[in-house]
Amino acid sequence: MTHELEFAERARQAVAGLLHAPLSLVGLYAERETPRDQYACTLAMPHEEVEALLHRLGFVRNLLSSLKYRAYATDPEVTEASWARYPEGALWSDHQLHLALYVGPDRDTTDVYAHWEPSWIRHPIRHYRAEAVDAAEGVRRFRRLLRENEVPFDVRGVEER
Repeated sequence: MTHELEFAERARQAVAGLLHAPLSLVGLYAERETPRDQYACTLAMPHEEVEALLHRLGFVRNLLSSLKYRAYATDPEVTEASWARYPEGALWSDHQLHLALYVGPDRDTTDVYAHWEPSWIRHPIRHYRAEAVDAAEGVRRFRRLLRENEVPFDVRGVEER
């Protein structure tokens, strides 16, 4: 499931990069910053393994997500991938747990950022406007999910990411 969609992920990144400037002229976006408060953890595995883990935990790759950048000084980078989990199923969940993955500085770790937000399927306008985005709830839910599944994780300072 993970490597089969790599091409689609690269296409998403290219298209978002091209669309952002013209969309911003009319108040829309295709790129956004990932705020610091959304940092959930660092997993001691490359992003390919993290993606396989997320798939097992019920997440799906979110190819319609805007392209994300970290909102603080790091080497220029964009998200490696975007994933979402719908607690009551994609068609029935009012909210989604949205994750952004960034490759760690050593390429053997993955930094995960999380937020809880209105589902883009059930509430597309609220979702696009980023209404009711809750970083703390997203971080709490993701860490709890990792603990329940006995997945070890680290919480690192900004200088280590």
